[in-house]
Amino acid sequence: MYPLHHCLSLMSRRLFLSPIPLLLQSCYPKNAVAKLQKPRKQRVTKRIRFLSAKVLTGLFCASFLLASPYEASSASNPPVTLAISIRTLSNPYQANYKVGAEAYGKLVGLPVDVLTTEANSEKGLTDIKSEVARTGGNVVFFIDPNQETDDVAIAKILDRAGVYFVTWWNKSADVKVWDYPHWVAHVSFDGVAAGYYTANELFKTFKNPGQGKIVALQGLLANTPAAERFRGLQKAISEKGGVQLVQWVAADWDRTKAYNDTKAMLIAHPDIDGVWCANDDMAMGAIQALKEAGLGGKVLVTGTDGIRDMFDAIKSGLAAATVMNDAKYQAGLGLAMSLAAKEGKLDVASQPQKFRQFEIPAVNVNRQNVDQIVDEYITNTPQYDFTNFYARWSVAIP
Repeated sequence: MYPLHHCLSLMSRRLFLSPIPLLLQSCYPKNAVAKLQKPRKQRVTKRIRFLSAKVLTGLFCASFLLASPYEASSASNPPVTLAISIRTLSNPYQANYKVGAEAYGKLVGLPVDVLTTEANSEKGLTDIKSEVARTGGNVVFFIDPNQETDDVAIAKILDRAGVYFVTWWNKSADVKVWDYPHWVAHVSFDGVAAGYYTANELFKTFKNPGQGKIVALQGLLANTPAAERFRGLQKAISEKGGVQLVQWVAADWDRTKAYNDTKAMLIAHPDIDGVWCANDDMAMGAIQALKEAGLGGKVLVTGTDGIRDMFDAIKSGLAAATVMNDAKYQAGLGLAMSLAAKEGKLDVASQPQKFRQFEIPAVNVNRQNVDQIVDEYITNTPQYDFTNFYARWSVAIP
């Protein structure tokens, strides 16, 4: 009997090529394989003796390979590819899309491809086309479009190819999912509510709560969540009456740009009371600029997304609040819905419109509950139910 590590080494070389007899040869002595290949009647009489402790070790070697996500694949029957198209992996929130997609891929035993636009819409569209061609259309997608104006181009590419997909965040209001048979759903969070919540939490931290000056860092202006969150900020300002937005710039979701923009705004407005940010990554850039100006912990920031750095900033008194958007769940849900549609388990055409465009709730986070949220989403990962696609449905998107 060969050692177990030798079995695994030999089998790894045969991952996609070996028929079962060759797999067994990598783990069993030749006489054991010969016995397995004898007529069934003769093998049965030897079964108890054959399943000795040593041979069971060999069976473990074989089952290790046979349990691989690719055991049923062949040149004529390749596995469905789970693909995600996102902006970048340098943003911790976006990087969690990859974590969620790979976890779901492991759950269902399918390969995962990760495509990044790097904030380039043309690259995003080209990569999607290439992925469809590479897989022969045997693919499903979860997509966070680079900007809302990309949605129709994406829908036309994938609809023509017969590829099911789910989008998140960016979609033009006048574009309707149900006009495209393979566009399973568009899902999002309430951006106005997020911007409104974080603004009000920021206002509470002023020397005179609800009375002061702020600057703001916007995301990409062509992004739906950027526009919605800013509307939430404006709503909070109009209600308070005592808060003045003295300057805002579009830092395009980027930490470095946010750092440089905040430094410049601090020169023009050194007496601000807070920095409102449309996402956490920009908030981290703002915090660095505030620290360098001697204002860290005196002038607080807010963000949205729920990244680890932001939770740490809230704990240490550098930030007031954020909104937790669970990127791991987002990716898993999007892929689960697309895969179910491809496998005929979800009849897209029969779904009511409220299930084709909808929001799910986010989690508001401040000093009072940050430890609990870190424990639930960072230290641990929630148990997700991807069988009930609408378990977290909150409201339809018109």
